[in-house]
Amino acid sequence: MDKPYVVSADIYLLMEKWAAQHSFVLPAREFFCQLREEFSNYMRRVFSNFELVSEDEISRGLAGLVAESGLPSVSLDRVYFESELNLEVARLVDQNGKDRGLGHRSETAPLAQQIRKLQMSGVREVVVVDDVIFTGALLERIIELFSRIGIRVPLICAGIGIAEGINRINGTKREIRCVRTYEEVIDEVCERDFYPGVPLSGRLLVGDDNIGVPYLLPFGKPESWATIPSEKARDFSRFCLHQTATLFDEIERHSGKPVLCRDLGRKVIGLPMDETLYADIL
Repeated sequence: MDKPYVVSADIYLLMEKWAAQHSFVLPAREFFCQLREEFSNYMRRVFSNFELVSEDEISRGLAGLVAESGLPSVSLDRVYFESELNLEVARLVDQNGKDRGLGHRSETAPLAQQIRKLQMSGVREVVVVDDVIFTGALLERIIELFSRIGIRVPLICAGIGIAEGINRINGTKREIRCVRTYEEVIDEVCERDFYPGVPLSGRLLVGDDNIGVPYLLPFGKPESWATIPSEKARDFSRFCLHQTATLFDEIERHSGKPVLCRDLGRKVIGLPMDETLYADIL
């Protein structure tokens, strides 16, 4: 069987919080099920072994794993699991999509302040919670950082674990528990990265303006960031933009008011950030 291509669902959870904050009304869960069915059908024409892992499976699974640990938790991904202690890390890129390393997520404190808060919390042993363990490189750096500030990490819990990353972290003599594990994948991508304007969508543009660079043309790099075949990249991007427009059209219909570019949970590189109607731009 071909290696799977895995997408972790998250747009309902993200949009639910955004809608509450901005006085919008989301369509029913059935709409999201239909949207995801269309997305999955499209992806299976590109990747024969496509899997969409549900938000409920990841959220409930993580909650159970953390509860079993009995340890205080530090969450690296507040989408599926929120805790009192967090470390908000984002992958940064410049205007050309070039990697600019790691930084803090928009509207959160700089990483140095976040780390200081963890150090001052008095906690000395934690379970680290993340959505995905892929290569394990970021987690390895975070474990080393925690060690330097006197916090032990005997256990890591993740929604999805890929063998490469699990083996890398296992080499540090730490236990890993995952809701789902895979030996190999073509790729593992968060659903939000294919929906411009959804909170946390895409990589974060350097700066403090909360501007995302989605994994689609003409914004980002679907081939290298999401392993989309180059001959499919343009059609795939068009499909995702259509899905995004459908999502925001439904939100407008249920809310009885338009979604403006300034309302977006994450602004989109190259697009207005004013009172322009977002659906029109899409």
